[in-house]
Amino acid sequence: MAKTLIASRPTPHLPAPAASGTTAVDAGTCIISSEIGTADRQAVLDLFTRSSPDTRRERFHGALSVFPQRYLEEILGGRQLALVARDTCHEESRDKVFGLASAAPIEPGIAEFAVWVEDACQGRGVGSLLVRAILRQLAEHGFRTAIGIMEPGNLAIRRLVSRIAPGAATRSEDGMIVVSIPLKDLAAQADARS
Repeated sequence: MAKTLIASRPTPHLPAPAASGTTAVDAGTCIISSEIGTADRQAVLDLFTRSSPDTRRERFHGALSVFPQRYLEEILGGRQLALVARDTCHEESRDKVFGLASAAPIEPGIAEFAVWVEDACQGRGVGSLLVRAILRQLAEHGFRTAIGIMEPGNLAIRRLVSRIAPGAATRSEDGMIVVSIPLKDLAAQADARS
């Protein structure tokens, strides 16, 4: 059964289109949900379309003009852990996906994770919520370590990871920064909730 995690803080607001005549609410709820499947195909493709070339490069470590089909099938088909941030505040954009976190095993006990937030919602806590949620889910699935690969110039994600996992180890590899996050504490928290 899929779990739904509700953020405990106000979310970023997706402004109402000027022509709609509606006003954006002052605060809302950002739902981060493991409920992602084939019905979300267009919402994820739309996230890609709304993302700038820089955001795509920072997420996929290359200039892409088309969403990687294999990755899309893996996250929609459940072969990778995936969580999305959805708009639940504004009728005109209800269920719009504005952030995605995913993780895949790379060896026993170790998974590589990534987070992606559309440009309009960056810097508003969405990435932090997604990273915390995907790390918690990895711990609940028995992973010991999460690995993230970051562009050296992506200072926002580097700051985010250092806040969320201050004890993480980092190293430089092939021009990228690789962060290794132990999930032991998160696993203990997950066990305590069971």
